[in-house]
Amino acid sequence: MKIKNFYILGLMAFAMAFYSCQNETQVVGIEEDETEKVEPAVSLNMLQHVQGKGKLVAVTNCEIINYNTENATPSGFEYELLSDFCNNNGLELEMMVNENLDSCYQLLDSCKVDIVAVGIGANKDMKRRFLLTNPILMQRSVLVQRLPKDWNKMSTVNEVENQLLRSSVDLAGKTIHLPQGSHEVKLLEHLSDQIGDTIYIVECDSLNSVDLVKAVAFGQIDYTVVEEYVARMASIGLKGLDTKLNVSVEQPLSWAIANHDGDSSLLVVLNNWIDGFEQRNLNRILAKYVNQGNVFAPKKPVGSHISSYDGLIKKTAKEIGWDWRLLASLIYQESRFKMDLESEKGAFGPMQLMPVVMERYGINYDATLEEQLHAGGRLISYLDNCLENKVVDSTERVKFVLAAYNAGLGHVYDAQRLALKYGSAPDVWDNNVDYYILNKSKFYHDTCCHSGNLRGIETYRFVQEVLDRFYQYQANYN
Repeated sequence: MKIKNFYILGLMAFAMAFYSCQNETQVVGIEEDETEKVEPAVSLNMLQHVQGKGKLVAVTNCEIINYNTENATPSGFEYELLSDFCNNNGLELEMMVNENLDSCYQLLDSCKVDIVAVGIGANKDMKRRFLLTNPILMQRSVLVQRLPKDWNKMSTVNEVENQLLRSSVDLAGKTIHLPQGSHEVKLLEHLSDQIGDTIYIVECDSLNSVDLVKAVAFGQIDYTVVEEYVARMASIGLKGLDTKLNVSVEQPLSWAIANHDGDSSLLVVLNNWIDGFEQRNLNRILAKYVNQGNVFAPKKPVGSHISSYDGLIKKTAKEIGWDWRLLASLIYQESRFKMDLESEKGAFGPMQLMPVVMERYGINYDATLEEQLHAGGRLISYLDNCLENKVVDSTERVKFVLAAYNAGLGHVYDAQRLALKYGSAPDVWDNNVDYYILNKSKFYHDTCCHSGNLRGIETYRFVQEVLDRFYQYQANYN
């Protein structure tokens, strides 16, 4: 009888573990005198589990396109689609972003999310591992490459074309960077077999597709392959990119849900919604994010003033010894000249000062615009003084100050130490220290790093974009 009880309890434990994702297993208790009368386990299917919670938990990537929380109202391509689904099914939507696709899949495997809302190619591996929805989109994957140097000075189109990759065979021997876990990895592995030569694939665990398009534009990598709509969105406002080489036929992109013993209850409802979603609405939402323009692209000034408070910007710039147009570009990058802007992290005002900085310089959220700019100017002066002995050239030092304004002095010091350790110039930004800022996530375990990890692409962009806009301002304003 003890063996029998142990066997029965073992079966019950297995059933409860098997349905752990639903977390709704109900088992009738065993009475002392009725050990042989065990009621079968009753479990909710995946749809009932989601309905019981009252919400759908989703993970996506590429926050610029798919789920953006920078503004007061969340936005994004996948966010709008999932919101419509949830509204139609009486559910709340909970979303998170993880730029590493393998981590997204692990979240699904561990039942921490209900769905991976990313354009997933329906290859055999994905079909074996997950249940895939009907296609959300049909898209080709395209190669993103830079146009040749001085392409705009070339006399003929053929002169440009002859220096570009225009066939899949041309990919032989090339190194292509891809987001880790993206379906383009399998695509290029298959293509490598087809052309009978090696395509070198580098999977990036901390950069998404948009990041990699920009890395191509900035000359940090030579090639990436992304979906056509991502390439279009990410390259808006960037000069010198080519995305004309298709490396795949049009292919379906789907969402993924966990495969729990073939339980398709949630999949059926999702597919019914997808099939009923009007194509014109899908195209409208897609165009909204693909054609919205690159929020990081330099903005061309309009009119006779850069902002409505140019006078105060000039006053602060004079106090710190900066060109006022450079300060204006930094302010635009931080706040788009919005005086009362407050971020989720507590950064406030036109210069997005953190609370600890405001306290240090004696202001609060009630400070006037002039007081806010003055405090921001004092922060810039402080950073400049800290870097003065490390970067003697004042023009070069501006780039380091901008990086420190965005990421903090500690990360800039780390990047300088890395540059010195690995043979680069620690007082030169371009193609030296900027490389170690951009790749801080790969180096932060190095013994010379003291400030931890950093999503370096954001700081790299910040410096580049502030300076690009500054040069435009110089050309348009005396």
